[in-house]
Amino acid sequence: MCSPALQEGWQPPAAECAALIRPFQGRATKRLLLPLFAVAVQSLSGQDVPRLQARADSLVREWRRASALADMVDSLDHARAAGGTDTISVGALRIVTNPSPARLREAASRAWPVIDSLYGTEARQLAQRPYLIAPYDPDTTSPKPTLRGAIQVPWDQDVTSLAMILVTNVPIGQPDAALHNWLGGLVVPIVRPEQARAAVYVQLVTAPSQAARSCFLGVMNDCRNALGLAESPDPLRQWYPSVGERRALVVRSFAEYFGYLDHGARKPTLQSCGAGSDAACTELLRSLPPGVLPRPLTYDARAALVHIALRLGGREAYHRLIATPALPIPQRLAGAAGVSVDSLVSLWRAEILAARPAPVTVPPWGPWVALGWTAVFAVCALRSSRWRVS
Repeated sequence: MCSPALQEGWQPPAAECAALIRPFQGRATKRLLLPLFAVAVQSLSGQDVPRLQARADSLVREWRRASALADMVDSLDHARAAGGTDTISVGALRIVTNPSPARLREAASRAWPVIDSLYGTEARQLAQRPYLIAPYDPDTTSPKPTLRGAIQVPWDQDVTSLAMILVTNVPIGQPDAALHNWLGGLVVPIVRPEQARAAVYVQLVTAPSQAARSCFLGVMNDCRNALGLAESPDPLRQWYPSVGERRALVVRSFAEYFGYLDHGARKPTLQSCGAGSDAACTELLRSLPPGVLPRPLTYDARAALVHIALRLGGREAYHRLIATPALPIPQRLAGAAGVSVDSLVSLWRAEILAARPAPVTVPPWGPWVALGWTAVFAVCALRSSRWRVS
């Protein structure tokens, strides 16, 4: 049957799911079915915690897949009743859309190689997970097409923009909670990799974290720290080891938050931190909710690392990455790439440093032009009536 199964690796046939889900598309019915998942999870309570978490994540993903498929079937029924739909196929990529002049086939031809190169064999999921796109006429006041869950775009959108939409909204099975939390988002293609790596270079130079700056200087252990790959019971000390870093983090990023928290009850502690008390700064930072403490590097840095791992590992790399949700992130990345995590981080750092932004060069006559304009503004200011002595 089409209900989420406990057997790992089981995939429900799309046609069977569509037939069985159709009677259960109402939201009220979905809410009634949710307790079934709780019962299924409780039945696993005798197993070890990592395996239990992996099974629970699998159940949640299967439920979301079933719900999304139910919504898609319902939307397609409405669309057919309203006048039909078109299906565009490029590789395994499928687009279900209402008839329009939109250049979706050209956009799909550009997007498919990018998607296929990132997800490899997992991109075959798109044959059963079509995009729903509803182009509309931007020059009319008539109602937009109603295709539930569809991406609405003007039909005269240029091909590059449409391809960008396809690349950044891939309806593919996304990573488990552990990978999502570490990465800080979804695994999606990097549209402009050179610019993304250049932005990470700037982060290494300017981040208010000793771990990031030490990584820039070549301390590989700090590169792992800055990327969140080193297991530590105290990430605050790992990411921001110096007194000045912790104080700057409180004053620049959380002063307003702590000033208003508990109706200002923490203002004295905040003032003590501002006056130089490291104990007060540390106390405030440790009181932040889990996951709120800023990591030294942003999503772009970790996404660049994932993309290098997938590039090294070949077409099965993404499958290997998502197939072992119970393993630590460093082991999963190494398994996907087929190299050690140290080699992977070293290659990541080399590519980031190679993407150093080009410095802005000032022509020889530039300073003289600036000096001339300064003199002009000074003369204008002195001739103003407000500077004259009566």
